[in-house]
Formats: sequence, structure tokens, C-alpha cells
Amino acid sequence: MNSLSPPSPKVKTAPENAVLKDRHVSMISIGGVIGASLFVGSATAISTAGAGVLFSYFLCGLLVMCVTRMLGEMTVASPGTGSFVGQIRRGLGLRVGFIAGWIYWIMWATLLGLEAIAAASFLSPYLPLPYLVIELLVIGIMTGVNLFSVRGYGEFEYWFSVLKITTIVVFILIGVSVLFGMKGAASPGGALFSAAGLIPHGLFTLLAVIPGIMLSMAGSEITTIAACDSSDPAGNVARSTRTVVLRIMIFYLASIGLIIFLLPLSRVVPGYSPFLATLEYIGVPFASAMMTAVMLIATLSALNSGIYITSRILCELAENGDAPGVFLQRDTKGTPVRAILCGCGVAVIVAVVGMMAPGRVFGFLVSASGTFILFDYVLIVVAHIRLRRASMAKGESPALPMWGFPFLSYATLGALLATLGTMFFATEHTRQEIVMSTISLGIIIVIENFSFGRWRRNGHAQMARAGRKATVPVGTSDTSRLS
Repeated sequence: MNSLSPPSPKVKTAPENAVLKDRHVSMISIGGVIGASLFVGSATAISTAGAGVLFSYFLCGLLVMCVTRMLGEMTVASPGTGSFVGQIRRGLGLRVGFIAGWIYWIMWATLLGLEAIAAASFLSPYLPLPYLVIELLVIGIMTGVNLFSVRGYGEFEYWFSVLKITTIVVFILIGVSVLFGMKGAASPGGALFSAAGLIPHGLFTLLAVIPGIMLSMAGSEITTIAACDSSDPAGNVARSTRTVVLRIMIFYLASIGLIIFLLPLSRVVPGYSPFLATLEYIGVPFASAMMTAVMLIATLSALNSGIYITSRILCELAENGDAPGVFLQRDTKGTPVRAILCGCGVAVIVAVVGMMAPGRVFGFLVSASGTFILFDYVLIVVAHIRLRRASMAKGESPALPMWGFPFLSYATLGALLATLGTMFFATEHTRQEIVMSTISLGIIIVIENFSFGRWRRNGHAQMARAGRKATVPVGTSDTSRLS
């Protein structure tokens, strides 16, 4: 690269009937950080770290806030660059953009299969169908929603997010009413009030649970993807960035804090929702049915978003020559049909493998992409530092600056790298994830070296025939975006 001067892009807009409204993007940004991992996966963190897990959640919240703020700064500075992958490409170059996009796509394509399996587990008691049939049926329905139109995805995700947020708010209201004696005579009896439950397995566990919590909080970057299908990409990302603090404080710290106050540590069982366990413990009627419905909604929401994300990332990769040009095709509604079908096809394979070979093969698929989101977060931070230093050298000031630059940016980078390092020493499972993900990353780098020039030439040729220009990274002579 010759320089890092930011481009003056032409913002890519979607067809009018494909544009997500501001309310869609706003709710997607909120619902993106509330998944089944919060409702179920938090049990593992709480049982491991006890009441001290609240510190771990607070620390992870700070990291996610900082990464989101960096994304906000970069997107507002260059709103036509595309998703966060485009920002990484702008700051670190074409090859790093290739790697960032593909590891994100692989992670979400794998998660699609996992979410389909989870949805089938919730539905199987009520549907007299083979397990695999339920999985395929769920994938098929969510695929149809995404194929219908961009607006269809946005509307479904809007209401999914509303239901998830409503559940958290109601849970918090019930918990607060119990704490203040407004519901029966129950008194706090949670882990916080037990000397053994404060940090039951030692201080190191506060760090050991951070990788899992970080993965559960991942989702703030989804806003940069959804915003590309809105009429105001920069504005939507900026609004999401400003509210991320409130979202994390309410949805994670408040709800986890109430669980710690109300539920004895002995009743926290990994794999069983601590939200449901808390409601059952304080005697809320029909808690099991309500939480089962909510966890199913959270799973369908993740599946719906995953199909959307994989299709847009694959389409963006193709636009920049980082994937075969066949995935560039969109229908009259602006929907990338082939990209959607590709992601769903991988989801079906993962789901089938999960049923047919649940041991080593399925475990490999999960472990091989388990830390990819952390890899991408590291690249986001490095891209932000490089782009900010370039703008400072030119005497420019960002419209939405990252707080405390450069100290907080470097602290965030150090914390993310420390998190990856912690995974190697925490447990056998996390050690396997970091090793397998690193091997997968090496394979992607090898593929990048083999396919980089060929895909790029083919992609650019197809786009030239369509009358469009390919994205060129900052520092080259042509920095225009796709129109």
C-alpha cells in the first residue's frame, strides 16, 4: 500500500423494496447481542466462576463496547465501504480482508447447522417427525423467509428481537420485585450470599470463562452488515454504537446479576437455562413453557440472522473478488439467491453430520470455527488503529472518535490477545478450540494464496460486464465503491 488515506466512496444503495428501515436495523443491533447463549450458555460461566462471573461479564462488556465504537468510527468515516469486513480490507489490505471475510462466513455457516439442531431439540416433543426432518424443515422455512426479500428478513428479526427484549425486561422486573419483597416473602439466597459461591474455583476461573462470554456477546458487528441494506448506513451504525453501553448494562449485567442474587449456586447446571432455573426457584407459574418458547425464538432468530449474514458476507466477498463471481447475482428484489442457498446448503451438511457423526467429525466442525469471531475482533482493532493514525497524520478528526485513543485501543487489542491466550490454558475444550481454529486459519491462508488472483480477476471481469467497479483498498489509485 502507498498510503492509508480514506476514500470518498459512492454509497451503495439497495433497491427501494429491499431497503431495511431504521427500526429494523435498530432492533437487529439490539437483538444481535441477545442469543440462546445468554439464555442457556450463561449457566456454564456462572457455575464455573460463581458470583465473580459478574466481573467477567463486565470486562467482556467493556471489550465489546470498545470494538463497537471502533467499528462506528470507521463506518462513519467511510460509509460506502460495506460491512466490518470492508473496513478491515480498507485498513489492512485485500489479503487480510479475504481472510477476515471467510473466517466470519465459515463461523456463521457452522452456527447455522448448530442452531438448526438446537431448534429441532425444542420442537421435537411437539412434532411427531424424525429429528433430521425437523432440522431440514426449520432451515427450509428460514431460507424461504430470507429468499422472499430483505424486508422479510428485517421484519422477522424485528419481532424476534422485540420478543427477546421483552423477555429480558420481564425477567428483570420479576427479579427486582422479589428482591424488594413485592412478590411473596422470598429472600435473596443466591451465590453472592455464599462464601463458597463467590469465587468457588479460584481467581483464574474469572479469566477462564471470558472466551465463552465473549462469544456469547458477539453480534454487535451485525449492524454494519444490516446497515448496508438501509438508506442510512453511517447513521444506523452511529446510533447503534451510542446505545451499546445501555444494551450491555441492561441485558447482560442486570439479568446475570439478578440470577446471582436469587439463585443458589448449587441450582446452576451447565446446559440448563439459569433464567428458567431462577423463575422455577422463585415459583413463577408456567416458567418452563414460557422459557422454552423464548429459547426457541432466540434460536430461530440466530438462524434467521445467520442466513442473512452468510449471504451478505459471501456476496460482499464476491464483489471484491474474494469469492467466485457466481455469488454476485441478485434477483429483482435485491436478494442474493445463490449466496443464500450456499450458506443454507452448508447448514444442512453440518446438521446432517451432527446427526450421523456426532463424535469427532462434528466436534471438529465446532472447534474449527470456535474462536473465529475473536480473530476478526483483533483485525477490527488493528485496522482501526492503522486508519486512525493515517487520518491523524493528515490532520483529520473523526466524526465519531474512539474513546481514549491510542491507549484504550491498544488495551483492547491486548485484552483480546490475552483472551485467546487464556483459551489455551483454561480447559481441554478451549485448548482444542484455539488449536483447531488456528489450523483452520492456516488452511484459509493457503487457499487465499492459491485463489487470490484468479477469483479477483474473474470477479472484476463479471462486474465490468455489469457496468460496476470493484472495491479497491485504500492506498490505490481507484478507491471507488460498487454502485
